[in-house]
Amino acid sequence: MELELKDLLDVWTSGGWLMLPLLVLALYMYFTALDLYLRIRTHFLIQTKIYQFSDAELQRELGRGLDRVRSLLVSDAPSVWSVRRHFEHVRQEYLPIIQRRIRFLSLLVALGPLLGLLGTVTGMLLTFDGMVNSQGTKFDNMITGISEALITTQTGLLISIPAWVILSVILNGRTQLERSIARLESYNVSLLAR
Repeated sequence: MELELKDLLDVWTSGGWLMLPLLVLALYMYFTALDLYLRIRTHFLIQTKIYQFSDAELQRELGRGLDRVRSLLVSDAPSVWSVRRHFEHVRQEYLPIIQRRIRFLSLLVALGPLLGLLGTVTGMLLTFDGMVNSQGTKFDNMITGISEALITTQTGLLISIPAWVILSVILNGRTQLERSIARLESYNVSLLAR
């Protein structure tokens, strides 16, 4: 165990100064992803799976409870347009903050490979400097630069690839929330038509 920790620390220090920004980025990125994932998954419209219900199933479920869902419906709407306006307000209440957080998370995910690429450039500059520098052996100086270039590139990719997967799960949750609101809107319009 102690040997593995020492090896990990050696790899970490071989990555150069960009390893610290990559660590901070990874922590912030995954905290943001977890927060957004939980925000979507614990939303009452997602938990009730309203987007999957037919009109009859939705009517039955609303009769059994689901007070928060029922409160989104407009029972005394004078027209279809007033129902549509109401659900536009519902969308404005639930979706914009999620959209902003998704855009921010996408930016963080894209920064990982870019910081890794910056590490590649700084590592290659260190390699070229090692070829010119007369201190130590040229081979050792070149290996240090190449090691930094590869480790930062790998780290940037390693923190971003799983985050892309998490982001796609979050996007699926956002789509389910949009479908839930649209489902309630169509149900409310059909109630008004009756």
